[in-house]
Amino acid sequence: METLQIEPRPPFSFERTIRRLFHLQKSGYFVRKGNLYRTLRAKGRPFVVEIGWREPSLLFRIHQAVTPEERRELEEQLRRMFSADVDLTPFYRRADQDELLAPVVREREGLRPVLDPTLYECLIKTIISQQLNLSFAGTLIDRLMRLAGERVEFEGESVCAFPTPDRVAALSYEDLTRLQFNRRKAEYVIDISRMVAEGRLDLEGLRRRSDEEVMEILLPLRGIGRWTVECLLLFGMGRPDLLPAADIGLRRAVQKVYGLAERPGEKEVRRIGEAWAPWRSYATFYLWDAITGGKEG
Repeated sequence: METLQIEPRPPFSFERTIRRLFHLQKSGYFVRKGNLYRTLRAKGRPFVVEIGWREPSLLFRIHQAVTPEERRELEEQLRRMFSADVDLTPFYRRADQDELLAPVVREREGLRPVLDPTLYECLIKTIISQQLNLSFAGTLIDRLMRLAGERVEFEGESVCAFPTPDRVAALSYEDLTRLQFNRRKAEYVIDISRMVAEGRLDLEGLRRRSDEEVMEILLPLRGIGRWTVECLLLFGMGRPDLLPAADIGLRRAVQKVYGLAERPGEKEVRRIGEAWAPWRSYATFYLWDAITGGKEG
Protein backbone atom coordinates (compact mmCIF):
# COMPACT_ATOMS: atom_id res chain seq x y z
CA MET A 1 0.00 0.00 0.00
CA GLU A 2 1.29 3.47 -0.92
CA THR A 3 0.20 6.75 0.65
CA LEU A 4 -0.07 10.07 -1.16
CA GLN A 5 -0.15 13.20 0.98
CA ILE A 6 -1.54 16.42 -0.51
CA GLU A 7 -1.77 19.65 1.46
CA PRO A 8 -4.55 21.82 -0.01
CA ARG A 9 -4.39 25.59 0.12
CA PRO A 10 -6.25 26.77 3.24
CA PRO A 11 -8.99 27.17 4.12
CA PHE A 12 -10.08 23.61 3.38
CA SER A 13 -12.95 21.84 5.15
CA PHE A 14 -12.78 18.08 4.60
CA GLU A 15 -16.06 17.52 6.47
CA ARG A 16 -18.06 20.07 4.45
CA THR A 17 -16.52 18.99 1.17
CA ILE A 18 -17.25 15.28 1.70
CA ARG A 19 -20.78 15.97 2.96
CA ARG A 20 -21.54 17.93 -0.20
CA LEU A 21 -19.91 15.27 -2.37
CA PHE A 22 -22.20 12.61 -0.95
CA HIS A 23 -25.25 14.77 -1.47
CA LEU A 24 -24.38 15.30 -5.14
CA GLN A 25 -23.37 11.79 -6.17
CA LYS A 26 -21.87 8.64 -4.73
CA SER A 27 -21.01 6.76 -7.92
CA GLY A 28 -17.46 5.45 -7.78
CA TYR A 29 -17.26 6.08 -4.02
CA PHE A 30 -18.00 3.57 -1.29
CA VAL A 31 -17.61 3.28 2.49
CA ARG A 32 -16.23 0.27 4.35
CA LYS A 33 -15.75 0.17 8.15
CA GLY A 34 -16.12 3.96 8.32
CA ASN A 35 -13.47 4.65 5.66
CA LEU A 36 -14.15 6.36 2.32
CA TYR A 37 -12.87 4.85 -0.93
CA ARG A 38 -12.93 5.79 -4.62
CA THR A 39 -12.19 3.70 -7.70
CA LEU A 40 -9.84 5.56 -10.05
CA ARG A 41 -7.90 4.70 -13.18
CA ALA A 42 -4.24 5.41 -14.01
CA LYS A 43 -2.40 4.34 -17.16
CA GLY A 44 -5.55 2.40 -18.09
CA ARG A 45 -5.59 0.34 -14.88
CA PRO A 46 -8.28 0.59 -12.16
CA PHE A 47 -7.27 1.22 -8.54
CA VAL A 48 -8.98 1.52 -5.17
CA VAL A 49 -7.93 4.65 -3.28
CA GLU A 50 -8.78 5.30 0.38
CA ILE A 51 -9.55 8.97 1.10
CA GLY A 52 -8.77 10.48 4.49
CA TRP A 53 -7.76 13.66 6.28
CA ARG A 54 -5.10 14.43 8.85
CA GLU A 55 -4.77 18.17 9.45
CA PRO A 56 -3.51 19.86 7.31
CA SER A 57 -3.29 17.15 4.63
CA LEU A 58 -5.46 14.93 2.50
CA LEU A 59 -4.22 11.33 2.76
CA PHE A 60 -4.79 8.90 -0.09
CA ARG A 61 -3.89 5.23 0.41
CA ILE A 62 -3.58 3.20 -2.80
CA HIS A 63 -4.60 -0.40 -2.17
CA GLN A 64 -2.54 -1.98 -4.97
CA ALA A 65 1.06 -1.91 -6.09
CA VAL A 66 1.70 1.03 -8.42
CA THR A 67 4.43 2.05 -10.82
CA PRO A 68 5.99 5.52 -10.47
CA GLU A 69 4.06 6.66 -13.58
CA GLU A 70 0.73 5.39 -12.17
CA ARG A 71 1.47 7.03 -8.83
CA ARG A 72 2.20 10.35 -10.53
CA GLU A 73 -1.01 10.19 -12.57
CA LEU A 74 -3.11 9.35 -9.50
CA GLU A 75 -1.57 12.24 -7.56
CA GLU A 76 -2.31 14.68 -10.40
CA GLN A 77 -5.90 13.40 -10.62
CA LEU A 78 -6.51 13.66 -6.89
CA ARG A 79 -4.96 17.12 -6.61
CA ARG A 80 -7.25 18.33 -9.38
CA MET A 81 -10.32 16.46 -8.09
CA PHE A 82 -10.09 18.05 -4.63
CA SER A 83 -9.31 21.54 -6.00
CA ALA A 84 -6.22 21.46 -3.77
CA ASP A 85 -4.43 24.35 -5.50
CA VAL A 86 -7.37 26.78 -5.62
CA ASP A 87 -6.96 29.90 -3.49
CA LEU A 88 -10.44 30.71 -2.17
CA THR A 89 -9.52 33.98 -0.45
CA PRO A 90 -10.29 36.21 -3.49
CA PHE A 91 -13.72 34.56 -3.72
CA TYR A 92 -14.36 35.19 -0.04
CA ARG A 93 -13.34 38.84 -0.42
CA ARG A 94 -15.75 39.19 -3.34
CA ALA A 95 -18.57 37.49 -1.42
CA ASP A 96 -18.05 39.83 1.55
CA GLN A 97 -19.09 42.71 -0.72
CA ASP A 98 -22.59 41.21 -1.05
CA GLU A 99 -24.41 41.40 2.29
CA LEU A 100 -26.90 38.67 1.32
CA LEU A 101 -24.38 36.23 -0.15
CA ALA A 102 -21.71 36.83 2.52
CA PRO A 103 -23.35 34.86 5.39
CA VAL A 104 -24.05 31.91 3.07
CA VAL A 105 -20.36 31.78 2.14
CA ARG A 106 -19.01 32.36 5.66
CA GLU A 107 -21.10 29.44 7.01
CA ARG A 108 -19.40 27.16 4.46
CA GLU A 109 -15.79 28.25 4.73
CA GLY A 110 -13.47 25.70 3.17
CA LEU A 111 -16.16 23.95 1.10
CA ARG A 112 -14.85 22.91 -2.32
CA PRO A 113 -16.37 21.02 -5.23
CA VAL A 114 -14.92 17.57 -5.81
CA LEU A 115 -14.41 17.16 -9.55
CA ASP A 116 -14.82 14.00 -11.59
CA PRO A 117 -11.47 12.37 -12.42
CA THR A 118 -11.99 12.50 -16.20
CA LEU A 119 -14.03 14.64 -18.54
CA TYR A 120 -15.52 11.51 -20.08
CA GLU A 121 -16.91 10.37 -16.73
CA CYS A 122 -18.24 13.86 -16.01
CA LEU A 123 -19.91 14.23 -19.40
CA ILE A 124 -21.58 10.82 -19.34
CA LYS A 125 -22.85 11.33 -15.77
CA THR A 126 -24.20 14.76 -16.73
CA ILE A 127 -25.99 13.43 -19.81
CA ILE A 128 -27.55 10.67 -17.70
CA SER A 129 -28.64 13.27 -15.11
CA GLN A 130 -30.46 15.51 -17.59
CA GLN A 131 -34.04 16.16 -16.40
CA LEU A 132 -33.81 13.51 -13.66
CA ASN A 133 -33.72 13.78 -9.89
CA LEU A 134 -30.40 13.03 -8.19
CA SER A 135 -31.53 9.70 -6.79
CA PHE A 136 -32.71 8.12 -10.05
CA ALA A 137 -29.77 9.57 -11.98
CA GLY A 138 -27.44 7.93 -9.45
CA THR A 139 -29.29 4.63 -9.88
CA LEU A 140 -28.79 4.73 -13.67
CA ILE A 141 -25.10 5.64 -13.30
CA ASP A 142 -24.58 2.72 -10.90
CA ARG A 143 -26.34 0.37 -13.33
CA LEU A 144 -24.08 1.51 -16.17
CA MET A 145 -21.03 0.93 -13.96
CA ARG A 146 -22.17 -2.59 -13.05
CA LEU A 147 -22.90 -3.40 -16.70
CA ALA A 148 -19.75 -2.01 -18.33
CA GLY A 149 -17.26 -1.05 -15.63
CA GLU A 150 -14.16 -3.06 -14.84
CA ARG A 151 -14.15 -4.81 -11.51
CA VAL A 152 -11.41 -4.47 -8.92
CA GLU A 153 -10.92 -7.02 -6.15
CA PHE A 154 -10.88 -5.29 -2.77
CA GLU A 155 -10.92 -6.98 0.64
CA GLY A 156 -12.66 -10.08 -0.66
CA GLU A 157 -15.26 -8.35 -2.80
CA SER A 158 -15.52 -6.94 -6.29
CA VAL A 159 -16.02 -3.17 -6.74
CA CYS A 160 -16.72 -1.29 -9.97
CA ALA A 161 -14.70 1.37 -11.73
CA PHE A 162 -16.39 3.83 -14.06
CA PRO A 163 -16.38 2.27 -17.55
CA THR A 164 -14.01 3.41 -20.28
CA PRO A 165 -15.36 4.89 -23.53
CA ASP A 166 -14.41 1.66 -25.36
CA ARG A 167 -16.52 -0.49 -23.05
CA VAL A 168 -19.59 1.76 -23.34
CA ALA A 169 -19.12 2.12 -27.10
CA ALA A 170 -19.37 -1.68 -27.41
CA LEU A 171 -22.88 -1.69 -25.89
CA SER A 172 -26.13 -1.62 -27.85
CA TYR A 173 -28.89 0.89 -27.19
CA GLU A 174 -31.03 -2.01 -25.97
CA ASP A 175 -28.44 -2.84 -23.31
CA LEU A 176 -29.21 0.53 -21.71
CA THR A 177 -32.97 0.64 -22.30
CA ARG A 178 -33.14 -2.66 -20.36
CA LEU A 179 -31.65 -0.71 -17.43
CA GLN A 180 -34.48 1.90 -17.65
CA PHE A 181 -32.60 4.44 -19.76
CA ASN A 182 -35.02 5.99 -22.21
CA ARG A 183 -34.16 5.34 -25.86
CA ARG A 184 -32.90 8.83 -26.59
CA LYS A 185 -30.63 8.97 -23.56
CA ALA A 186 -29.24 5.51 -24.40
CA GLU A 187 -28.38 6.83 -27.86
CA TYR A 188 -26.69 9.95 -26.46
CA VAL A 189 -24.53 7.98 -24.02
CA ILE A 190 -23.43 5.36 -26.52
CA ASP A 191 -22.99 7.70 -29.49
CA ILE A 192 -20.80 10.10 -27.48
CA SER A 193 -18.80 7.14 -26.15
CA ARG A 194 -18.22 5.91 -29.71
CA MET A 195 -17.00 9.35 -30.76
CA VAL A 196 -14.49 9.38 -27.89
CA ALA A 197 -13.41 5.76 -28.41
CA GLU A 198 -12.84 6.34 -32.14
CA GLY A 199 -10.84 9.54 -31.56
CA ARG A 200 -13.42 11.83 -33.17
CA LEU A 201 -13.92 13.71 -29.90
CA ASP A 202 -10.88 14.59 -27.75
CA LEU A 203 -12.48 15.42 -24.42
CA GLU A 204 -9.28 15.76 -22.37
CA GLY A 205 -7.95 18.13 -25.03
CA LEU A 206 -10.78 20.51 -24.13
CA ARG A 207 -8.93 21.40 -20.93
CA ARG A 208 -6.70 23.64 -23.08
CA ARG A 209 -9.70 25.47 -24.58
CA SER A 210 -11.55 28.53 -23.32
CA ASP A 211 -15.08 28.21 -21.96
CA GLU A 212 -16.42 29.67 -25.21
CA GLU A 213 -14.40 27.25 -27.36
CA VAL A 214 -15.66 24.28 -25.33
CA MET A 215 -19.23 25.48 -25.93
CA GLU A 216 -18.60 25.80 -29.67
CA ILE A 217 -17.19 22.26 -29.90
CA LEU A 218 -19.77 20.45 -27.77
CA LEU A 219 -23.09 22.24 -28.35
CA PRO A 220 -23.54 20.91 -31.92
CA LEU A 221 -23.40 17.31 -30.62
CA ARG A 222 -26.69 15.48 -30.18
CA GLY A 223 -27.71 15.22 -26.53
CA ILE A 224 -25.56 18.12 -25.31
CA GLY A 225 -27.10 21.47 -24.38
CA ARG A 226 -25.80 24.51 -22.55
CA TRP A 227 -26.56 23.13 -19.06
CA THR A 228 -24.59 19.96 -19.85
CA VAL A 229 -21.54 21.93 -21.03
CA GLU A 230 -21.74 24.23 -18.00
CA CYS A 231 -21.74 21.19 -15.70
CA LEU A 232 -18.73 19.78 -17.56
CA LEU A 233 -16.86 23.06 -17.14
CA LEU A 234 -17.82 23.21 -13.46
CA PHE A 235 -17.48 19.61 -12.27
CA GLY A 236 -15.06 18.29 -14.85
CA MET A 237 -12.64 21.19 -15.27
CA GLY A 238 -13.25 23.28 -12.15
CA ARG A 239 -13.60 26.49 -14.15
CA PRO A 240 -14.22 29.31 -11.62
CA ASP A 241 -16.62 31.64 -13.45
CA LEU A 242 -19.56 29.60 -14.77
CA LEU A 243 -23.15 30.65 -14.11
CA PRO A 244 -25.75 27.97 -15.03
CA ALA A 245 -28.53 30.53 -14.69
CA ALA A 246 -31.24 28.24 -16.08
CA ASP A 247 -30.64 25.65 -13.35
CA ILE A 248 -33.76 25.27 -11.22
CA GLY A 249 -31.76 24.68 -8.01
CA LEU A 250 -29.77 27.86 -8.46
CA ARG A 251 -32.94 29.84 -9.20
CA ARG A 252 -34.52 28.47 -6.00
CA ALA A 253 -31.41 29.39 -4.02
CA VAL A 254 -31.29 32.94 -5.39
CA GLN A 255 -34.97 33.41 -4.57
CA LYS A 256 -34.41 32.23 -0.99
CA VAL A 257 -31.13 34.04 -0.25
CA TYR A 258 -32.13 37.31 -1.93
CA GLY A 259 -35.67 37.29 -0.50
CA LEU A 260 -37.43 37.49 -3.87
CA ALA A 261 -41.22 37.17 -4.01
CA GLU A 262 -41.05 34.97 -7.12
CA ARG A 263 -38.54 32.53 -8.50
CA PRO A 264 -36.21 34.52 -10.80
CA GLY A 265 -35.78 33.67 -14.46
CA GLU A 266 -32.48 33.05 -16.18
CA LYS A 267 -32.06 36.71 -17.14
CA GLU A 268 -32.57 37.89 -13.55
CA VAL A 269 -30.12 35.32 -12.18
CA ARG A 270 -27.50 36.47 -14.69
CA ARG A 271 -28.08 40.09 -13.63
CA ILE A 272 -27.66 39.28 -9.92
CA GLY A 273 -24.72 36.96 -10.67
CA GLU A 274 -22.72 39.69 -12.40
CA ALA A 275 -21.64 40.84 -8.94
CA TRP A 276 -20.06 37.43 -8.23
CA ALA A 277 -17.63 37.46 -11.20
CA PRO A 278 -14.98 36.10 -11.63
CA TRP A 279 -16.10 33.52 -9.03
CA ARG A 280 -19.60 32.71 -10.26
CA SER A 281 -18.96 28.93 -10.19
CA TYR A 282 -18.12 29.04 -6.48
CA ALA A 283 -21.02 31.34 -5.66
CA THR A 284 -23.29 28.91 -7.50
CA PHE A 285 -21.84 25.93 -5.65
CA TYR A 286 -22.28 27.57 -2.24
CA LEU A 287 -25.82 28.66 -3.11
CA TRP A 288 -26.71 25.13 -4.16
CA ASP A 289 -25.50 23.93 -0.78
CA ALA A 290 -27.55 26.62 0.94
CA ILE A 291 -30.78 25.44 -0.67
CA THR A 292 -30.20 21.72 0.01
CA GLY A 293 -28.07 21.87 3.14
CA GLY A 294 -26.72 18.54 1.92
CA LYS A 295 -30.09 17.02 2.84
CA GLU A 296 -32.69 17.70 0.17
CA GLY A 297 -32.95 16.28 -3.34
